[in-house]
Order: sequence, then structure tokens, then C-alpha cells
Amino acid sequence: MDLDTSPVHRDLDAKFKIGGLEAFDLLMALIFGAVMNLFFGGTALEVPLAIGGPVAIILVMYLGKKGKPENYMAHLLKFYMEPGFYSAGEKHRYLEKIRKASYE
Repeated sequence: MDLDTSPVHRDLDAKFKIGGLEAFDLLMALIFGAVMNLFFGGTALEVPLAIGGPVAIILVMYLGKKGKPENYMAHLLKFYMEPGFYSAGEKHRYLEKIRKASYE
């Protein structure tokens, strides 16, 4: 087979998705369901929390992540968890004072 006529498979760098969700997102929803089942299993809240909770999380993530880049939820969570001042321009004077004080 010549190199000029060899088949080329498209989309080789596609991320692994299950049902339109990334593996990390699906894993987090399933872990939430397992923890809720651990605490509320055998009670009246078992079905809404252990089954309904992960289903609701999966639906919100599926609809909320449409058209967003890969690892959007992980980066969003990291953005809100880290304190700081984000600027594309010059450095903020108050931020520099805080950084100097924290390293002393």
C-alpha cells in the first residue's frame, strides 16, 4: 500500500467520554452517589439522595458543559477555590504587600 493512498483515521486526539461526559465528571457524580448511599442507605432519603442526586448532577453537568472546553469544571472549581487577584494588566499594589507579608 502506497503512502499516498493509506487510510488516515480522524479524531485520534479525542478525549474519552461516556454518555457525553468526561470520565472525571462521571466519576465525581458516582462517588457522590456512593457517599450518599453510605450515609442515607436504608432511610427514606435513600432514593432522592443516592439515586436522584447523581442523576441531577449528571444532567446539570451535561447541559452546563455543552460547548465548553475540556476539563472546564475542574478549571472552574480551581479558579473559585484559589484566592487571589487576577489581572491581565499591571500588578496590584495591595496584592504585592500581602505576598511579601505572607513570606516573612
